[in-house]
Amino acid sequence: MNVKIGSTAFTIEEGAYRALDNYLDDIRGRLDQAEAVEIMGDLEMRIADLLSGWLGNPEGVVDMYLVRRVQEVIGRPDEFGELKQPKERPSHIDPKRLMRTSGDKVIGGVCGGIAHFTNIDPTLLRIITLLCIVFGGLSLWIYIILWIFMPIDSNK
Repeated sequence: MNVKIGSTAFTIEEGAYRALDNYLDDIRGRLDQAEAVEIMGDLEMRIADLLSGWLGNPEGVVDMYLVRRVQEVIGRPDEFGELKQPKERPSHIDPKRLMRTSGDKVIGGVCGGIAHFTNIDPTLLRIITLLCIVFGGLSLWIYIILWIFMPIDSNK
């Protein structure tokens, strides 16, 4: 994964990213909201400096070993104080996928799926699509191909 830590771009393994994200969330949950933004910004800058120094070259990949080293240098989250409010994190976050909708459809669910994916009003997207088909800007064949190849999402 490519991420920015303290305004520096890093390539990081997925497991290492989750561990570092959980670590930072644990620290953030122990800070007062008034000071959390500034402290977390400073903390991310320090982590970026540490990782840059240890990696040596920009093509290096941050792995679990480096995340553990960061945690040793920065310290345990409980050293930042008591947990202010426990955060409930979802156990699994589904990535947003382009899928036809089964519940919000007029013809095939293509416009409803695209509208859900792009956070656009489905009715507005349907009107735009219809105008494009009628006036030749969008071929009916594109809609049909999307209808055939877009998987259907039975939850929407």
